[in-house]
Amino acid sequence: MTRTWPENWDARKRGDNCPFCAKPADNSFHTGRVSEALLERHPIGNGHVVVVFRGRHVADFTGLSPTELSDYAADIQTVGALVERVFRPCHMNYMLLGNIVPHLHVHVVPRYLDDAAPERPLPWTTTALPDAVFAEQLQRLKAEAGHHVKVIGDFVK
Repeated sequence: MTRTWPENWDARKRGDNCPFCAKPADNSFHTGRVSEALLERHPIGNGHVVVVFRGRHVADFTGLSPTELSDYAADIQTVGALVERVFRPCHMNYMLLGNIVPHLHVHVVPRYLDDAAPERPLPWTTTALPDAVFAEQLQRLKAEAGHHVKVIGDFVK
């Protein structure tokens, strides 16, 4: 067998120099029960965000306790609903990968009627958002998250 994964993969899975373990993130728009939601600076689609598990380094979905799993799933649902309200997509994709950064995070990717791959996953081709667009999207997400936290305590669609 020829190894194809990076030589430092085991260290990365342990959390050595994990970028998601570092806090705070300047692209955060919502803090959930056990996670933080971040707007992607290099999205694969408009409104692409990630929901990062916080509190400790966890590389895989299977590393969560039943309570953490329940809380994390609720956080992902909340963030998905926030993204739906801000960006008005026709569909949402939720992707649990961890192939580059092995710290538990879910990509929440809105889909649109005019996107590049209807009925299929979007190609993983990222484009840097212009600073003004990034700032405007982040402000809209923060405003929506803040509004619902103040009004009802936790966002419910």
